[in-house]
Amino acid sequence: MKIVVIGGTGLIGSKTVAILRQGGHEVVAASPQSGINTVTGEGLKEGISGAQVVIDLANSPSFEDKAALEFFETSGRNLLAAEVAAGVRHHVALSVVAIDRTDNVPTLGEAGATPLLQLGEVEGEQRGNHIIGHHFCERQHCI
Repeated sequence: MKIVVIGGTGLIGSKTVAILRQGGHEVVAASPQSGINTVTGEGLKEGISGAQVVIDLANSPSFEDKAALEFFETSGRNLLAAEVAAGVRHHVALSVVAIDRTDNVPTLGEAGATPLLQLGEVEGEQRGNHIIGHHFCERQHCI
């Protein structure tokens, strides 16, 4: 199965990529450094082509309120549109427990992305404050 990990070269992303590869999956570690940029859209269409699953582990490069919110909104819109166009079946997003009950700046940006996922056309579900793709996450551990 082809799985694209957005933020696949980061701290959590690189570990996720390694686990998925050990499981025998074809994995794309997507990041601006690898030519896949969810903010500008550069390489996004090509990068997720043929993927059944996209795992979004992206993080804002800025912790400033407005910049973080813009990052997650723009990245989320671009990613979900590309997923629909490519026929991606599942979207898995890293979230934070009690995201709606904190004033933490990075969480502000994630809160901007959450409604996009709830309204998206890619299959997923919300459990508590988590948006997860069916069959791929259990108790916050992606397999």
